[in-house]
Amino acid sequence: MSIDDDFYIDGPQDYDEQTDAFRFELDNMVERYLEEFDINTFVMIGALREKMQELIDAGNIDIGDEMLGEGE
Repeated sequence: MSIDDDFYIDGPQDYDEQTDAFRFELDNMVERYLEEFDINTFVMIGALREKMQELIDAGNIDIGDEMLGEGE
């Protein structure tokens, strides 16, 4: 159990907390795969680039009001 496990009691609420939660999970997953599997960082980077392209192609880009400075 890490300090991050207790960071969000009800889950991340705002854009920044959601972004942090995603980054923490991604960091943990990368570390786990480096420790438990025989794939190297080049394979991981390739897989991440493929996922980036899938997200771009799907048009799943929403910067939201938070990024535009509205709603404050």
